[in-house]
Amino acid sequence: MKKQMLFILALLSLAVYPSIGFAARVTPDWLVEESAPNDAPLQDPMLLYNAGGVDGSVAIIGQPSMRTYRHILVGVDLHEPVFSGTNAGNKNGTPDGKYLYVNDKGANTIGVINLQTSFMERIIGLPFPFGIHHISMSPDGKTLFSTGELTGKMGKTDIATGRTMVIDVPPAPSAPDYLDVTKDGKFVFSGNYYHSTTMVFSTDPFKLIKEIPVGKNPHGHDITADNKYVLVSDKLSSTMTIIDIAKQAVKKVIPTGAGPLHTVMDAYWTDGKPYVPKPGVHVTPDKLMSKYAYESCFVADSVVKVDLNKLEVVDEYPVHYRIGHINVSADMNYVTALNKFSTGLFSATGIVYPVNFEMIDVNEKSKTYGKTLKITPVDGEPHNAKSIFATFVKDWTMGQAEEGGLIKKATPALHPLHKGLSKVYYMPKDTEKPGIVQKGDVKEVHIRGFSYGYVPRNIRVNKGDKVRIIFTNIDKAAGLTKNPDVTMGFTIHGPYGMQTNIAAPRGVSVVSEFVADIAGEYEFYCQQFCGPLHLEMRGTFFVDGPKGPSSLQVGDYEEANKYRGLLPAGEKVEVQKVDKL
Repeated sequence: MKKQMLFILALLSLAVYPSIGFAARVTPDWLVEESAPNDAPLQDPMLLYNAGGVDGSVAIIGQPSMRTYRHILVGVDLHEPVFSGTNAGNKNGTPDGKYLYVNDKGANTIGVINLQTSFMERIIGLPFPFGIHHISMSPDGKTLFSTGELTGKMGKTDIATGRTMVIDVPPAPSAPDYLDVTKDGKFVFSGNYYHSTTMVFSTDPFKLIKEIPVGKNPHGHDITADNKYVLVSDKLSSTMTIIDIAKQAVKKVIPTGAGPLHTVMDAYWTDGKPYVPKPGVHVTPDKLMSKYAYESCFVADSVVKVDLNKLEVVDEYPVHYRIGHINVSADMNYVTALNKFSTGLFSATGIVYPVNFEMIDVNEKSKTYGKTLKITPVDGEPHNAKSIFATFVKDWTMGQAEEGGLIKKATPALHPLHKGLSKVYYMPKDTEKPGIVQKGDVKEVHIRGFSYGYVPRNIRVNKGDKVRIIFTNIDKAAGLTKNPDVTMGFTIHGPYGMQTNIAAPRGVSVVSEFVADIAGEYEFYCQQFCGPLHLEMRGTFFVDGPKGPSSLQVGDYEEANKYRGLLPAGEKVEVQKVDKL
């Protein structure tokens, strides 16, 4: 009788809500749906640490379950995570399990997260003006190199002391972008977006020694495990330029896909066995090799697979949709696409649409090779992510932390104020003309965002002005993306990053109010990935003080270096600028 009642109730529910029973069973042909729960283990063998972009947090995501374990708040707009240890192997490096470094483009800082406690315990501030975009670590794990995309500078930071050496990248305008350090630590390779070149820097002394012409508007620069090649993603040429590191010259240019952005590669011992990092074990690049590289192609909605022996594309996997950064798992069985759009995939959850992570099986012996195994919505606007074996993180349960003496001294847990000091609200679409108008005692800035720029592009106010930013997204579909959910962003990096960092979907305006009390020249940019020329969405916010018109040389940069508002009173950001390092 009970079974009959349940059957009748089920029929009634289908009659009232027919979509419940049938729509849920429809599986896209690109997604593998497991019938058993063995693809979602309660304990994941690997953890993915993701720089979550505009939410200012690092997300910890299990692999292969793709469940989010937690978020660690760092600041404003996070871009590149790097594990402490060495850079041996592929892009995941050889972690020692101690720290994760992550750069904050909005705040101009590097956060230091203790992997064993999952708290941020230090913040290293880059001296103003800089405008950090990405970071990469030296083989000895002691130095971080960084690109100052917003000012045309490069940085070299001693991790232990926080001391930073800053050098200029001539000629202007320059936009150092994504970088990588060679496995022997001798050179840094970085793209110069505006010059369409790859820059080569010596690490000691730290200086520019060469520029190599590559494809148009190069983006990712990624070094293979054997230290043989730099793989350059030529964004607007639809090619990969392969640079021979020893010769510092182009070896080959291969067509890949439309809008290539970033590349990851696998790592094997020279005998063909998979490379499994071991903390404290010194590994030289001559002991390793990379068989395949995987490049993200934003416009093509795909990941291409490149055979590093043949130097040609051998496979392609569709993604959903508009991939930016990319990750290969620590065991090299999965490639995860960090997708910028999720058009039509998920239920709506608010005014800004979710983005997603899509995990693809790249194990050639697997029955599901080349298929999407997981696709899950994630917070923020994620940039890069790195994978680590879960065993690198100590188990705190049952008193096991005592065995390793995990906490040997007072260990800080810094909690950023994040956007607590900001005043941001939404309003109906602004109809006033772009520009600056005085409204009582407030300077009201009406600004429009579109693919790919701002009007006005330059904003000039006086120190002490009350400023009201009214930002409106007037785009309909961002260039080649053809997605209806394009969100445009507006962030003034540095001391005004906490007060801005605003995102606007089409049809409404977003308002931010603050006092412009620190003079200087500060770039503003779109922190929401909106299309293939997203990097070019930039403008300049000038705050003029008693010293006269502000510039990169004239401003209250000592005050900006205090990073006021990022941390509660009494907690400081480490900022030390030096001429030599």
